[in-house]
Amino acid sequence: MFDGEYVYGPTPGLIEASDLLIKAFKPRSLIDLFGGSGAVSKLALRNGVRKIIYVDLYSEAAELNLRGEKAVTIIKRDAFEFMRSGVKADVVILDPPEELIPKALKALLRFRNVFRKAALIWIGPIERSRRYARALKGRRLIRILEAWGDSFAILWKPGFGDRVYKVESLLE
Repeated sequence: MFDGEYVYGPTPGLIEASDLLIKAFKPRSLIDLFGGSGAVSKLALRNGVRKIIYVDLYSEAAELNLRGEKAVTIIKRDAFEFMRSGVKADVVILDPPEELIPKALKALLRFRNVFRKAALIWIGPIERSRRYARALKGRRLIRILEAWGDSFAILWKPGFGDRVYKVESLLE
């Protein structure tokens, strides 16, 4: 709920994981890739993030939900093209459509320079995300988290592991 009106979009798990990540990392800037309704951007605003870049090909819902928010820049663009553009933020949150998870995960691993502190990517419902979790298990600076029936991969830069463990413990 935001301002008494429901904002359609991400799962409760993504909202909880994103909220904890934002609170733990205290980013000044955030990129909301595959932003959909703009709910993650709205959550970032509520948590004091000063500069938010929302990216999605279909930004109509976000334009309504985020209208008048000066801290948010809405970019109607392909998220993969945007990741290659060189724009960076402290935190990046990705909520790709399920069919794009493999491509989004591969792009995030390739373009880790898009985030300065951490990134969170929804990798699907727990029962369908096990293959991604197995492929990422044991990789350095990557952790798999679960919340509300969903799985996420969190990636971080050296020096921020304590914050990742804090998010992980709060989700358990």
